[in-house]
Amino acid sequence: MVLLQQKMKKKYGPQYEELSPLLEQYYLAKRNGKYGVINLANEVILPFEYSEISYKKEADFVVANKVGQTEQEWYNNKLEKQLNGIISEMDTQKAYFRAYVNGEYKYYNFKFEEKPSQECLTANSLFLRKKDGKYGYVNKQNEVVVDYIYEDAKEFNQHGFAAIKQNGKWGAIDASGKIIVEPTYSLDDKFIIDFIGTWHLANDINSYYYTK
Repeated sequence: MVLLQQKMKKKYGPQYEELSPLLEQYYLAKRNGKYGVINLANEVILPFEYSEISYKKEADFVVANKVGQTEQEWYNNKLEKQLNGIISEMDTQKAYFRAYVNGEYKYYNFKFEEKPSQECLTANSLFLRKKDGKYGYVNKQNEVVVDYIYEDAKEFNQHGFAAIKQNGKWGAIDASGKIIVEPTYSLDDKFIIDFIGTWHLANDINSYYYTK
């Protein structure tokens, strides 16, 4: 394998700004400031239009960020395109990832099979659902516990709290679905919206902490 890499770099390396192995049969290459993927014959497999291409070894798939786009493209280990979206969470122990796809959060195993959140978030008792453009929560039996009244909402975190949005403001509910923070916070400028009790996450350039 090392000898093959040396031959590839000697033969094709001068054409590219970067050249490195990707999986067993491909190479990640950079040309004119953009990344693409070539095979051993120097044939283009993925065009040179990405700002980043990375292999997620623990999940055995490839994530590519196209220049100028927020959504990512995901490929299996044969570089066959599977999904477009944004990965927000990955659990390698339970072998699933959470992603924002087609305007909503969904859960997938590492084979790109969509899974209900109950199968992934095994420690939770309530689960986020969307109906007619509104968000609510169901239990493990898919019975509605929190009605579909929120314009946005998050899954319950490991502390047993979930952020909910109503009339443009954010608040929080506890694991029983009870409101513990009335929707009064303007948090849409935050990269992550999360609550622990009555404290909400405050993100700035240098700090990561919870505040009121």
